[in-house]
Amino acid sequence: MKRRPSIAIRLALGLTAGMALLWVGAGAISVGVMQRELHEAYDDSLQQSAERLLPLAVHELRERHDVGRLIVGDDGDIDGDEGDDDAGNVRRPVPHDPSFTYLIRDPTSQVILRDRHASDLVVPSDTPAGFGELDTQRIFSLTEQRSGYSIVVVETSDRRLTGLRDSIAALGLPLLALLPLMAGGIWLAMRLALRPLEVLRRDIALRDSRNLEPLLSDGHPVELAPIAEAVGGLLTRLKSALDAERSFAARSAHELRTPIAGALAQTQQLAAELASGPGSARLREIEAALKRLAALSEKLLQMARIEAGFAKVDREIDLLPVLTMVIGDINAGSIWRGRVQFDGGPANLVAPIDPDAFAIAVRNLVENALKHGEQDSPVLVRVDDSGTVCVRNSGVVVGAAELARLGQPFVRGATTADGSGLGLSIARSILEQAGGLLVLSSPAPGTADGFEAAMVLPNTRH
Repeated sequence: MKRRPSIAIRLALGLTAGMALLWVGAGAISVGVMQRELHEAYDDSLQQSAERLLPLAVHELRERHDVGRLIVGDDGDIDGDEGDDDAGNVRRPVPHDPSFTYLIRDPTSQVILRDRHASDLVVPSDTPAGFGELDTQRIFSLTEQRSGYSIVVVETSDRRLTGLRDSIAALGLPLLALLPLMAGGIWLAMRLALRPLEVLRRDIALRDSRNLEPLLSDGHPVELAPIAEAVGGLLTRLKSALDAERSFAARSAHELRTPIAGALAQTQQLAAELASGPGSARLREIEAALKRLAALSEKLLQMARIEAGFAKVDREIDLLPVLTMVIGDINAGSIWRGRVQFDGGPANLVAPIDPDAFAIAVRNLVENALKHGEQDSPVLVRVDDSGTVCVRNSGVVVGAAELARLGQPFVRGATTADGSGLGLSIARSILEQAGGLLVLSSPAPGTADGFEAAMVLPNTRH
């Protein structure tokens, strides 16, 4: 069976995907804003470093009598032509953030002071003032107007990229972590929101031919209340139609019983008067047809009563006296006298089923076994320890395909015996209405042939 799509799953996935896309879009905008702010902050840092370093460096160079080309070392020493002042003290470089390096030029664009980290750095002499790029590195160039000295500060660390990556991780990782929780929350919200729909579905599922009460629209959301009212109206119209049909069938079957019985009596009287005279054979055929019609009208009347829903009762009743009475009545008849054997069983047979309905089901099963079993062979009625009533006869084995169809109205097996095909259907309807089950088996359990109908009563069903 093909699996049907779920509205709840579709909505949950759609909402989750939509929220994730919105979050990604908001994160992308935030990353763009953060990237711009980071660039501005680091550019300000480069500019401030240049503005602080250049005056200090110029002052340091002016304090020296002979300005040479100097390189500031990592250990703080200055290597060059003149490393000490007049007193013989070592000049210390201007301290700075190790994330950038710098070099200083004189008015003739000659490099006169270079940080050791900038020893391999090639900076064009015509570098314009302000911010720029040098081999993918951010630089800032500044010139002192009075002295003509200039400084180029080069950013050597990847703080910008690291900061941007950290910002993306700070925005993206919570999304990845919260996405399953968000999907679960949406799914739970959808299930809670669709719970009234499930209640309505169960309420509709409880309706059948024996329960066509209108649906109550009270308590349903505004979206479902019109549906409940529409289905309730449909059930009301359907109930009216079925009640009319059942009433017609019951009245028709009841009204037919009297004229059929009268016609059968007149036919039997006429056949007795004619004896074996002319027309007696035709009268016997008419008598047989009237008997079949009388039996059919009786079955139709039973079906009409069953459809009215009288089989199930609210209290448990001991059905063993009903069972023995039906068997005794059948054995006392002239047609099947003494052919039904009762194997007894437990001391009582308790089940919540109407005694009249139980008697109709038992009679139909026993008569069906007598009609379609081997002639003159007994029919065994047995009640096992679990309270299941089994009716068994001898005869040919019924095929599996044919056995599956038995129990449907007007369906008969491969037999020449009289019948309407309603006996098993009536028995099954009574048991299912009461909450029981009818199980058909062929061959009968424990034998090589025959047929068995097992009535699993409501209190013995497992």
